[in-house]
Amino acid sequence: MIRIPGAAILGLVTILSVGSTLAADEPDELMPGRIVFIRTGLLAKFIAKATTSFDLPDANNAPTAEGASLAVFDTGGPASDTYPLPAGGWKGLGSPAGSKGYKYKGLGSISDPCRVVLVKSNIVKAVCKGAGITVATPFTGDVGIKLAVGTDTKNYCARFGGVISQNDASTFKAKDAPAPVACPTPVVSATTTSTTIIGGTTTSTTIPAGPCCGGMAYSTFISDGVTGSNCGRVTNISGSGYDIACGGLYVGGGQCSITQPLATPNFLGWTVGLTSCVGQTATVGPATSLETGTRRTCTDVGCFFAGPLTVPNNSSTPTSACVVITVAAPASGTMDCGSGSAQIDIPLAAEMFLTGDSLPGVPGIQPCPLCQGGTVGVLNSGVCNGGINNGMACTPDNSDANGINGMDASYPTSQDCPPAQAFNIGTIPLGLALDSGTVNWVGVAATNPASSNQSRVYCGYCRDPDTGAFQVPFQQCWENGPFGSPCAAPYNSCQQRSQGAFGPNGGAVKTITAIGSAAGVINDGLPHEQTLASVFCIPPTNNPTVDAAADLPGPAGATLHGQRKLCATGTCPP
Repeated sequence: MIRIPGAAILGLVTILSVGSTLAADEPDELMPGRIVFIRTGLLAKFIAKATTSFDLPDANNAPTAEGASLAVFDTGGPASDTYPLPAGGWKGLGSPAGSKGYKYKGLGSISDPCRVVLVKSNIVKAVCKGAGITVATPFTGDVGIKLAVGTDTKNYCARFGGVISQNDASTFKAKDAPAPVACPTPVVSATTTSTTIIGGTTTSTTIPAGPCCGGMAYSTFISDGVTGSNCGRVTNISGSGYDIACGGLYVGGGQCSITQPLATPNFLGWTVGLTSCVGQTATVGPATSLETGTRRTCTDVGCFFAGPLTVPNNSSTPTSACVVITVAAPASGTMDCGSGSAQIDIPLAAEMFLTGDSLPGVPGIQPCPLCQGGTVGVLNSGVCNGGINNGMACTPDNSDANGINGMDASYPTSQDCPPAQAFNIGTIPLGLALDSGTVNWVGVAATNPASSNQSRVYCGYCRDPDTGAFQVPFQQCWENGPFGSPCAAPYNSCQQRSQGAFGPNGGAVKTITAIGSAAGVINDGLPHEQTLASVFCIPPTNNPTVDAAADLPGPAGATLHGQRKLCATGTCPP
């Protein structure tokens, strides 16, 4: 699909090569509309029927030689598509060719979505399908139709109005529209420019006017796992450190024995609802499983958050774990559709299974049962290997091609292949806060009330300084700053298990910097690259084996790189 500037849609007047005079446009045909149906990403269709007859293009302006274009737009807002209809796709009808009209047959591709366009004396119609249909509903005004034929432009125009039976975030449908008094024209929207300064660099973003977030009601994000790029840095008190891998998950305090980073699974995706708007800033709320059609991508209580997460521990195989993560509270936050920035909170519940290597016959450490032989998103295309559903059909939630450096041996996993409950050691909360900007945490001595001999604390919990035991149930007192109520005796020390972050030699870690990136203008409903960064706290599990291996309580950090897009419905296609 080619987007033609508003001025070109309004006129489509072309200078001919005959002398220096302008070609005279043919008279406009103002058509009564029989029906129009628009569904973003799927279908744009209209039919207009003549009360007497429509005038056909002049022979010297035939679309078989001159081509045409079809514009579909919101007469009250900026939503607009223009589909090119090149001459090679047209055929003259009748004998001689063109005496009974013209028919266009397109490829049905993104750049050529119109399968059929028909121009006859009694009917003008078009059927365009697929991902090239990007004009977004709901419409503020009517649906404007302008079929512009040839360079001596012959415009066939309709305006639906009429009887509107549906105009929402998924569909516009109307019928029986009278002929317009003149060809409708699209809105020429103003734009604003947002200027930001990041790290001393000034950047400007042009933000489109019109309906907030293109009138879309949902937004989806799909992560591509470990990418091999850098998305931040961990820095020691000496200034030395190392880069954070995009898609990597770093966990625990300075004495953590787990090999860092863990691999977040690819195809980790979720959908949120856009509940209200001011300008181009939308308030984010949860999308339910009824809206998304599955528990795998929704963001309300009880929804799954990706497939099971594997935590292989190369230094101590028996302490490897499988983590089944669900949404603990409705998603919330904000999203700016003009810049693509986002701050989204998804509180999670992590159900932990101390499995060790659950499939010793499979190379590598396999903390979770596998879903093998299938394709991500294809229902029941795989088979469970291990777990309580061993040998049963499953749908893979991720693939085994997950990043670099051998961090893919423990995937693919599936929510259809859970581990046995006998390995369950309990559930802990995770306050996942995702940000498209930079998240920076600095380890300092906690002061709520004090961290005793720990000078680099990110996530403090109330602890007995004499026995080293944490309060049960846990009470958090520090999260990159004071958090909650002060600790009280005998648990009157605000500490991590060990100071620092992301061991095994992380006691000197002073700063955790995770860097996200905005998606840019996303109002077009197409996928846009984005990175979401998060640093958060992991509380004690009260399992001595797990807490010692992962050095918990302590911090965690992750950056998720992937694709952000807006959608008309919760069943948003990738």
